[in-house]
Amino acid sequence: MLVAPSQPVPAGSTISVWLVFLNTSDRQLSRSFPPRFELRLRTGTTDQEVAMQLRNPAEAGEVRISPGGYARREYAATLPGELEGAVMLSVAAIPANPVVVEVQKPQAIAAVPVAKPAVPERTSDAFDPQEFFKEHFFGYEPFYFIAGTKSPNAKFQISFKYRLFNEHGYLVKHYPPMKGFHLAYTQTSLWDLNAPSKPFLDTSYKPEFFYEMDQVDGGRWGEKFRIDLQGGLQHESNGKGGADSRSLNLVYLQPTFVIGKAGDLQLSLAPRAWAYLGSLEDNRDIARFRGYVGLRAITGWVGGWQLSATGRGGDAWDRGSLQLDLSYPLMQFLSRSLTLYLHLQYFWGYGETLLRYNDRSSSFRAGISLFR
Repeated sequence: MLVAPSQPVPAGSTISVWLVFLNTSDRQLSRSFPPRFELRLRTGTTDQEVAMQLRNPAEAGEVRISPGGYARREYAATLPGELEGAVMLSVAAIPANPVVVEVQKPQAIAAVPVAKPAVPERTSDAFDPQEFFKEHFFGYEPFYFIAGTKSPNAKFQISFKYRLFNEHGYLVKHYPPMKGFHLAYTQTSLWDLNAPSKPFLDTSYKPEFFYEMDQVDGGRWGEKFRIDLQGGLQHESNGKGGADSRSLNLVYLQPTFVIGKAGDLQLSLAPRAWAYLGSLEDNRDIARFRGYVGLRAITGWVGGWQLSATGRGGDAWDRGSLQLDLSYPLMQFLSRSLTLYLHLQYFWGYGETLLRYNDRSSSFRAGISLFR
């Protein structure tokens, strides 16, 4: 959307026009702010164009926007001196709303203060906790609570990632690739609600440090195809001691191939290869069941059904695992009042828990998810 002054402005003056990208989807999106636009001015049946330039040239380029969040940049445009009356401002290069500005002769509005932008500008000495979370915390792996009938019947997972560097800070403004450094945390628990005292069978804790690059292909195929890249270090353990202790460290590389536009049917393929670091003393043969490669494939619509298949290979064709997740946004009902997903999951193979990585199991569970 475009946001322009709502009060009358003098003809011939330089005004601020804010370009705001709103992410109304359920996943993180990337948008690019160019250094300049051609701003179209319409008065009656007359059209003319003026340059709309970014106030801070260092803010040009791609920005990642979390679900429900926004990104904005301030542009400057100088109005022609002969304009007067209601002027419609629009930009042909983007599907943003046109806005109307009342232009008057300078002497007619000399005492009228210049309107502030609808979205207040960030100040360097003010800390806004809400903005901080929007700009730094994002969903990562699926976030769900599901349950079935077979013990351990309940399973839940929490997961998020944290962007290390502030996009408004010196480093990112001068070296935009610094935005790619992240920390992440994922926790997966198996809970046996059928057993006496309802114990947790096992919990996997996965802190992670990684670097991600969006559109390493440079956007050469437009919105229909893109390639992202991620690589990092991950620790995984179950927090137990003695004979039940399990832990491992690995380094991995994962490209992601996305086919289709964001609003259409999409297919995402994310193969991952990894190597184990350090000792595997707690689980010497885990590589036989966890292997060294995996693949996650996702197909569906942002606002509809989505099917995810996550496979992991062992040292034999039957020593891996396969997990299928089918989800549907419940926000489609009750006038978009419920921001949850229906979540169905089927697991087959080895290693649903880190504790029993060498046991084969199968399970079906259903429940809800917050992020998929």
